Amino acid sequence: MYLPAVFIDENVAFSRIPMKELDEVAETFDAVVVLVEDFELPYSLDEWKRREVKVFHSPIPDFSAPPLSQLLEILRWIEAKVGEEKKVLVHCLGGCGRSGTVAVAWLMYSRRLTLGEALSEVRRLRPCAVETGEQLEVLRELERVLLARLQYSESP
Repeated sequence: MYLPAVFIDENVAFSRIPMKELDEVAETFDAVVVLVEDFELPYSLDEWKRREVKVFHSPIPDFSAPPLSQLLEILRWIEAKVGEEKKVLVHCLGGCGRSGTVAVAWLMYSRRLTLGEALSEVRRLRPCAVETGEQLEVLRELERVLLARLQYSESP
């Protein structure tokens, strides 16, 4: 298995960018969310397709956060792949900020955890997860949206 990857549930993991381990990653994962910008990629995205790995490239500048709409798009894509029983790897460059933010968001989205619960769980696995105030703020925004949806769905 691709050792830098940390599973946050049975289907979803996050990590630093794979460099020469693409074959190894493709043995474990059926789908990859690539969060790095084009200039950060040491490989062509076609390398995933060649290995029959589904790829979703949703670039986020380093040390920043996606807007909520982009984060929700990423989460829906992961949800669809997990629904197809695929193993999904989310990666950024260092495996902390951008991918850590998506990992926390995934636990909030899929398991209805609070931001505090999800952040604690992910940081227990990788203490560097979620590096900036901007990343924390988009997670707070996601928490408000998810809470509002939950309250709406439970109202009579």
